[in-house]
Amino acid sequence: MSPSRFALVVLCLVTSLAGPRAAVAAPNGKTVPGVSDDIQTVLRDKYFANARVGVAVARLDEKADNAQVLFRSNAEVPLIPASNLKLLTTSAFLDKVGGDFKFRTTLYAKDGDLYLVGDGDPTLGDVELLKKVGWDVDTVFKNWAEALKKRGINAVRNVVVDDGVFDQNFIPAHWLARYAGARYSAQIAGVNLNANCVDFWVRTTSPGQLISYTLDPDTRYVTVKNQCVTGNRQTVGVLRSPGKNELTLRGELNANPGEPISVPIQDPPLFAATVLAETLAKNGVNVTGKVSRDLSIRQKRKADPAGWAVAAALDTKISTVLDRANKDSMNLYAECMCKRLGHEVTGQPGSWQNGTAAVGDFLKRIGVPEAEFHLDDGCGLSRENTVSAATILAVLTHDYHGKDREVFLNSLAVAGADGTFEKRFKNNLKGRVFGKSGYVSGVSALSGYLHARDDRWYAFSILMNNLPEGTNNTAKALQEKIVAAIDENAAGGK
Repeated sequence: MSPSRFALVVLCLVTSLAGPRAAVAAPNGKTVPGVSDDIQTVLRDKYFANARVGVAVARLDEKADNAQVLFRSNAEVPLIPASNLKLLTTSAFLDKVGGDFKFRTTLYAKDGDLYLVGDGDPTLGDVELLKKVGWDVDTVFKNWAEALKKRGINAVRNVVVDDGVFDQNFIPAHWLARYAGARYSAQIAGVNLNANCVDFWVRTTSPGQLISYTLDPDTRYVTVKNQCVTGNRQTVGVLRSPGKNELTLRGELNANPGEPISVPIQDPPLFAATVLAETLAKNGVNVTGKVSRDLSIRQKRKADPAGWAVAAALDTKISTVLDRANKDSMNLYAECMCKRLGHEVTGQPGSWQNGTAAVGDFLKRIGVPEAEFHLDDGCGLSRENTVSAATILAVLTHDYHGKDREVFLNSLAVAGADGTFEKRFKNNLKGRVFGKSGYVSGVSALSGYLHARDDRWYAFSILMNNLPEGTNNTAKALQEKIVAAIDENAAGGK
């Protein structure tokens, strides 16, 4: 199918969603009231008394022009999507760069110095990702030290980082202040390490005495003041001075936790370069100079490539990044794709301005009305984002018929199996729902695909706003009832 024909199909789908509410139509022209009635029953629940809810459902077909809208309710109304926004960012990025794309972080050697040049890869040293293959935060850097020694390089002067693939704005403007200090709101940069956090492993000592701790990575980039004691309560926490890398351990610890305390750091590229220099020194490559930033290295090497030797490199498949963004809902990963898309499209440093503009252009190209979305970041943490359920349905339809369908589908959480769906859909829908959840205060969302009992595929988007605080489990249960209603009525639409 030609791109223009597909765009027309999606435009027709979105237009039908945005119009007045109509009866559900089967392929033979008869109505199928079951789906509509059952979903409307869920939406009449008293839980939604003060809520705003948008729902859109379509039955898909291997031929794009056979996609059929089955249900819509406020489908054209822009609502806060929370992490469902990641579906738009990842789709736009995949659509632009293709399923064979790889992020490449490169270590160049020139005239006795080393240059770490980033490509916006969010995976570098991500310990949660690397532990699956038995690697540590600094394993890549240890490998690079061995590569340097094999080249006969046992000492270097300066370690210079170029993160100019992105701009120097590390935090979106509209992320709430209360998010600061949380791992999910770590800074975003052109060079990233360990999801731009340091991890504290804390241990009890004698009652009333200061606790012990270790840092991962073990680095001098941060300074730590330990004021936490072994006591009767579990109130340990870490504070970071605003704009600095001065950390304070506070509170009491009464038992050794099984997970570390992750604390976002200030200025991720210098963090990564510092840990690189420290790791090299610990592994036989002496560093005699300093760590610094130079945003012009890419341009300098391009203008005069003589003398620039690739000492080491890390290539990361797009599928790895998509999986962490969608299955695990990692904000850093989605934001890196947003900014990297902006760079890809404009040739300028990636920013939230050019990145969200590129996502918006993608949406308009597949037929989404501009009035149905407003984009403010790449992951959905900003409450300034608004998107209609029809928009998300159009994106899902586009991906289902895209050339990289399997790459995209494989990046989604699977009901009862993995990611944010691991503990959801504890019924016969297990293994048959693929999608993305979303949550911020007062907002809950669920969008994705259902491989239904009639062996056909359905796309759906459910956006819930103005919900009672602290009731996301209730919202999730009602979302799953809607998906179950689609499945239970699927056979009737054959």
